[in-house]
Amino acid sequence: MNIHSSKFKSLLFILVFAINSCGDAAKSKSSTSESAEFETAKNQMNADVNALLSSFPPPSEIPYLLMATGSDFDGTAVNEVSKVDDYTREITKSAINIGIYTTDIGYLISYDKTQSALEYIGACQKLSEAVGVNSVVNLEFMLRFEQNLLNKDSLKTLVDEVSNQSNKLLESTGRLDIASLILSGSVVEGLYISTQLIKNYPEDTPSEIRDLILEPLIKVVIDQKEGLDNLIQIVKKFDDNQTLSSLLKDLNKIKTIYDNELVEISAQIASNKGDMMLQSKVLDHLTVEISRIRNSFVQ
Repeated sequence: MNIHSSKFKSLLFILVFAINSCGDAAKSKSSTSESAEFETAKNQMNADVNALLSSFPPPSEIPYLLMATGSDFDGTAVNEVSKVDDYTREITKSAINIGIYTTDIGYLISYDKTQSALEYIGACQKLSEAVGVNSVVNLEFMLRFEQNLLNKDSLKTLVDEVSNQSNKLLESTGRLDIASLILSGSVVEGLYISTQLIKNYPEDTPSEIRDLILEPLIKVVIDQKEGLDNLIQIVKKFDDNQTLSSLLKDLNKIKTIYDNELVEISAQIASNKGDMMLQSKVLDHLTVEISRIRNSFVQ
């Protein structure tokens, strides 16, 4: 081998090594860049979800508005507390039904059904263990609830407080999907109770009394569209979660009903027209769809 050939091979080796090194460096730089972009996107999503979660009214608000319409209490509208052990077997069911039971508690409290509400608090305590927020719904909270059974306002405050603390705990541990499931259960239950009260309102009630009750009840249902829209904005961010992805399709069906069948009624309510013809049948389709979704939650 002559000296020129040897030098050429050496230069060729150095050149190939340099090219490979540059390639590895580029790949490393690209990987780091992609990782940083992913982390930024994740942080932004978390911030968006946190902001939306904090914008929701407390779980006692819808039940209180229903009570304020003057409608009678309907015990068939709340979920059966006896089902709680079935829900603890699956974390998604546990999370959704925490939201459902929390709204039910608000409904029970609004109508002074405090002893029944205490049973539902016990059910939430079981479910909270399944989803990892048992440090919030603990023995101390149970005792505070019992001590305030005669004070409706204090009980509502306690329920709203435990809901808020549970959300914060889930947010701090990066479990926003679970927080979203709890919220979904609460929103759907609020719509379910509202529509069931309208559906089951006695037909033999004198028309002047029936109208006085039904019109504000229908308004409560219509006004829940904003909460539904915000919930959809949250749920759509978890398209990799099978349960939430499936739920999104159902929520969008409800939104379609609001955006089409109920848009005229929404406009009438928004303009405060006194000649609104608010009849319960206008909510028939919405009631059926809400019932279907809610029944899938509680089975």
